Amino acid sequence: MRVVLSSSAAVRLDAARQFVLDAPPATELLVVGATRGAADDFVRECARERSATFGVYRLSLTQLAARLAAPLFAVHRQTPATALAIEAVAARAVYDAQQELSLRYFGPVADAPGFPRALARTLEELALAGVTSPRLAGAGEGASDLAALLERFEAQFEAVATVDRAAFLGTATRAAADPRGLFARCRLLLLDVAVSNAAERDLVRALAARAPSVFVTIPAGDAATERAWADRAEVERIDPPDGGLDRVRRHLFAPGTTPAGEPLGDVELFSAPGEGREAVEIARRLLRESRSGVPFDRMAIALRAPQQYAGLLEHALERAGIPAYFERGTRRPHPAGRAFLALIACVQENLSARRFAEYLSLGQVPRGREGQVGQAGDAFPASQDEVFGAVAERADLQAQAETEGEVETAAARAFRAPWKWERILAESR
Repeated sequence: MRVVLSSSAAVRLDAARQFVLDAPPATELLVVGATRGAADDFVRECARERSATFGVYRLSLTQLAARLAAPLFAVHRQTPATALAIEAVAARAVYDAQQELSLRYFGPVADAPGFPRALARTLEELALAGVTSPRLAGAGEGASDLAALLERFEAQFEAVATVDRAAFLGTATRAAADPRGLFARCRLLLLDVAVSNAAERDLVRALAARAPSVFVTIPAGDAATERAWADRAEVERIDPPDGGLDRVRRHLFAPGTTPAGEPLGDVELFSAPGEGREAVEIARRLLRESRSGVPFDRMAIALRAPQQYAGLLEHALERAGIPAYFERGTRRPHPAGRAFLALIACVQENLSARRFAEYLSLGQVPRGREGQVGQAGDAFPASQDEVFGAVAERADLQAQAETEGEVETAAARAFRAPWKWERILAESR
């Protein structure tokens, strides 16, 4: 087992990638990520460095627990509860306790609208931490009410053959203890999987105990996950040199006083008395970077509140003579961008006819001179797609108005397309 802790995501991913690439070709690998998407992205990056990849399973911790616990749930005729079901069980436990007048500490607030939801979260946290109602009974003021509600909470689940998240993870842990169970022969990679309670800790430890080899990455600052593995393996801390953005990342949320260091050339913090003055300062810094040789198309401004800053920035950049493009958002895909990606994919696939057909179908062919393929008069009816049809039509009209200043006509409302593009498609094949 190897446990790597670092404040740099790139360092952790590189170490994990090396663990995957060093594996023998015939071994299977189980990648458990903080999310399923994170595991998928990591495996795709690793697959680019090999000619073929087989036997790699990608799951989140909850998905893995569901796969492991499913056979045991079927044997005992049980099913895991959803978050809404857990809240409903908590509300039922509160109602029964109110009918019996057994709540003393929580009695005045038991009928509040948000009490069942808060109680469900509290009881779930207690169950995940392994706290039972007898241990809770003498813990202090209000603990007796909480212990009684916890008993009712568990009894409700037993009555309907349903389990909460704590029992769900416990069932998965029992299944993971089987050395011949699912994924038992796989090398295990835990990619930034947070371990926040005792139930999750028992599950990941059971998985690690049966795996032939284990690699764990932990982001710096996740103290709970670090404690979960500290008594199983020596935590190896890998950090980049203490300089630049790496120093900011390491000490930004660290407790205590940050040690003294040299001024950072990568980051500059400044404060302005208002949005207008801040826009002017941003323009000054852009000009300063341009004098040092950085082109304007390698600069970007990220805004937290574009509706407040866009007008002020546009005015400041215009005064400074800085050409700028303002992106209003990426809520819908733009057909020009998709067409550009289709052309790149066409080249990568050795001038694939399928990719070239995708490019032509988007109607984003450049406008040519008279007699050339792609001249303004060659058009086909606009797409009726609810996204690309309307977006491409507006983009076409806007480009015409900006470049030529022509009046909108019926022909301008159609897509531009090459002349006899079916023939070009056949020739590309």
